[in-house]
Amino acid sequence: MALLERISDEAIAAAKAHSHADVEPRHVLWAIDRALGDKAPAELTLDVVRPYLAPDGTAVRPPVVSGAAQAAIDACTSVESAIEQARAILATIAGAAPGSGPGAATARATADPAVAPSTAVAATAAVDVQTPTPQPDQAEAIAALLAELDALVGLASVKTEIRKLVAVQRLNAERRNHQLPEVTGSAHLVFTGDPGTGKTTVARIVARLYGALGLVQRGHMVEASRADLVAGYVGQTALKVQEVVRSAIGGVLFIDEAYALSAGDSQDFGGEAVATLVKMMEDHRSNLAVIVAGYRDEMWTFIRSNPGLRSRFTRYIDFPNYSTAELAQIFETMAATAKVQLADGATERVQTLLDQAIAVEDFGNARYVRSLFEQAYANMAARALTDDAIDAAELDLMTVDDIPTSDPAAGDRRHRIGFRADPGR
Repeated sequence: MALLERISDEAIAAAKAHSHADVEPRHVLWAIDRALGDKAPAELTLDVVRPYLAPDGTAVRPPVVSGAAQAAIDACTSVESAIEQARAILATIAGAAPGSGPGAATARATADPAVAPSTAVAATAAVDVQTPTPQPDQAEAIAALLAELDALVGLASVKTEIRKLVAVQRLNAERRNHQLPEVTGSAHLVFTGDPGTGKTTVARIVARLYGALGLVQRGHMVEASRADLVAGYVGQTALKVQEVVRSAIGGVLFIDEAYALSAGDSQDFGGEAVATLVKMMEDHRSNLAVIVAGYRDEMWTFIRSNPGLRSRFTRYIDFPNYSTAELAQIFETMAATAKVQLADGATERVQTLLDQAIAVEDFGNARYVRSLFEQAYANMAARALTDDAIDAAELDLMTVDDIPTSDPAAGDRRHRIGFRADPGR
């Protein structure tokens, strides 16, 4: 991957991990550091730039790249220009105090020669072992996050399980107040289900819930995949895993399609990644939670592939497929969020398409709905510009003719054979 593309991807990932609505220059700064790796200057370590990503936001939609961030990304055509951009960004934002992330004390110690190295080590150690103190507005924060969870379409069983997690922690807190022993469970979770069933969205909410409950210090989420954790050469995989896990300390590490880590042959380094992950989960057990996600059968096989995984991942939450009615509701929600009105008959045509699409393999659930909405919006735009002029009424009205008449991806997927176990899923 070209340097510029890697920086762009890393910047977007950083904004998503911290639930920020926009990709800003500070995200580009982090992305440049990640992309350069060992080539990054000594004054631009990850510990130095990480605090500038704080505090976490509340956005659940994909972040939008700001003009300033895009300009900075476009300027990174070489290692030298990327370093120049990073230094310029840091000089611009360094006037404001960094956020209070888990790397903040270490970053200040690294950046300020007057701070003794031992102070930096002590600060990092404190982050790993100290139990966060609940904030005074903890109850309000938890209530707001549960309301955000409840606002998601469908997922009734998932919402029940997440509320159980919260209930256990609140009961334990009350038992502590009465000098009673706690019955603690693992904060690590396995999310199982097909693509597009809301696993990543719920994981972001869980991360912030963990922060509000005091299970972790910050409550941010870092997303990772096999490509982020497994290297192609001896000795590099452990270093990649360590870097990713350290960036997640104080929050949640979310690994989508985690079963891919154990999918290689005997020459693959996926096993080394799993072993390193298990060790770091133990080393930082007081301030790190890991959520792994993927298809049901594959995740079951993955967890059983390593004794360390089996002992740490004991709680599974299954994400069912959406019903046609729920998918249509998601389409309507997307339209409402975009302030697009659906004309008479539009929702009915959407439901007809969903009835056709839901019966084939590799159906993308909410991802399919998003693709369908984007296609309908493109048709809406083309219709509005037919006469090379856009009337006021054409700005926000999606007609039935804007909705595709057939599933454009149907030819790429195979129809399922037999009956579905649950017609509502």
